[in-house]
This record gives sequence, C-alpha cells and structure tokens, in this order.
Amino acid sequence: MPINLTLRQLEIFATTLRAPSFTEAAEKLRISQPALSVAIRKIEAELGLMLFDRTTRKVTPTADGRHLGAVADDLLRDFKVAMQGVASRSDGLHGRLTIAVLPSIAASILPRALKVMQEKYPGIDVAIRDVMHERAVAMVADGLADFAVTTRIAETAALSYDEIGADRIHLVCRNDHVLAKGKGALPWSALEGHPYVAMAGSTSVRRLADAVLLQADFALQPRFEVEQIASAIALVSAGLGVTALPALTFSMFSSDRLTMRPLTGPSLSRQIGFLQLKGRQLSAPAQALVGEIRTAYAGMRPSKA
Repeated sequence: MPINLTLRQLEIFATTLRAPSFTEAAEKLRISQPALSVAIRKIEAELGLMLFDRTTRKVTPTADGRHLGAVADDLLRDFKVAMQGVASRSDGLHGRLTIAVLPSIAASILPRALKVMQEKYPGIDVAIRDVMHERAVAMVADGLADFAVTTRIAETAALSYDEIGADRIHLVCRNDHVLAKGKGALPWSALEGHPYVAMAGSTSVRRLADAVLLQADFALQPRFEVEQIASAIALVSAGLGVTALPALTFSMFSSDRLTMRPLTGPSLSRQIGFLQLKGRQLSAPAQALVGEIRTAYAGMRPSKA
C-alpha cells in the first residue's frame, strides 16, 4: 500500500518527537496544540501505526515512533542538503566546465586564473583540453567545450571571437649564440644564415612566420621542423639552431640557458581571445572563469607573457 506523507508532516513528527510535550512542539511549529494532535493522528492513520503512547501526564514515542524518527531525520537532512546544492548552483558556485586552450595558455595564463577560481569557487570543476588551434575550434563548434582560448579565427556564422590581447613573437636562441649578444629587438633578417627550427605548418606560430617571410626579401629555410614546443626548445638548447616563439610559450620551458629577444621588421604578434558558440550564453561558472582569465592576462607584463 502506497504511503503518502509530506515533508511538512515529517517535520511535524520529528519536532514533536524531540519536544518534551505536545505543547512545546506546537509552539516550535507555530501551530495550535489541537492542530498538532490532529496532524499526528493523520500520520498514524496513514502508516497504520501507533507512534506515541498517550497517558494523562505525558506522551512518549513507541518503538515504531522512534524508528520513524530516525527515518524522518535522515529524509529531512537529505532534502535540506539537496536544496542547498540547488541554491548554490544558481549562484554559480558549483558546476563543471570543459575548456579548450592552446598549450601555451595552459602553461601561462590558465594556472593563475584557476588558482583564484579555486579560492573563490571551490565547487567548480574544470576539464582542461590543451590542444592545438584547429582542435580547439572544432571542440567549441561541436559543443564539446564551453569555450576556447586560442588565436583569432575568421568570422563565421556559428562562432564568435572576443580578443583579450596580443602575444608577440620572439627569437629564442642559446645564451652563447651570436644573436644573444646585445639587447632589444632584432629584425627578422638577422635570422638569415642561421639554422632555423620551424614549427609545423598546422601551428599558428608557423602561419604567422610564413606570412612575414612571404613579404621579406630574404629566405629562411627551416633546417628542422617540429610539432611540439618542447622539441623546438630541445633542438635550440642543443645548439642546433634558433627558433621564433610567442612570449606565452616561455612558461613551457626553462629559460636559464636561453635568450629571448623580440623580433621586428615587422613586429609580429598572434591575437589571443575567447571563442564560443554564437547565441549561446555561458554558464555562471564559465563566465567566472572567463573573467579570471582576463584578469590573469592583464596582470602579466608583456615581456613575461
């Protein structure tokens, strides 16, 4: 036989069970004593159990009453916890995100932003997909990531791009290399004649460098071509050549034995920004993380970005 008890009935019963008398229970519940007595009789009738032993002087719970009291306390506590969870989610304090970011973003800006996020909103979990640009774009387009932090894309009907800053390209060479001497920026032409370690054609860095070289009156033929920043740095550290990398990649490797100098003629930067689906509002946790990433980027000096 189905049992139909409301949360209010459970609350009335649990309060009565803990109170010294029906009178005090009624006062706590802010109802009259006759109304309380009627409510208890309805609960007993619904369950088909006697929950209290009634005498002229006092009312004490039966064994069934004590058992129901334990069940009622558990149910009321679980309900309260569940409602608190729902309320906190509406405040954006809990949730799970999936974001797609360039590996250089994951190594530089993101840790600073996530540290603040963890302190402010410990209930937010973040799944980080550190992927190349094309994969980041695809993940947002396919709905697999809430948003991406990547380089600029051409305008599309499905995706929107919001720039947060620029990431300047630098020469990276060993400290004992001839190009490490001096200070300040170097022209791209200074790299001519030196073994060059190029990033793969699928990377944003390579596309930017190729655009410069198409306009230049000198050749910069790659001696080596790699897909990973770590591989490029390993070759440079071994004295096998020089490379050109954005400043945000500097967090991905130790620079003790390396020199980084801005490249000019022209100065070249890749644009960094947020990518998301058009017409789709970010969740409160996602908006919070976007704000912290903006703040983290703004707090980084360009030379250390």
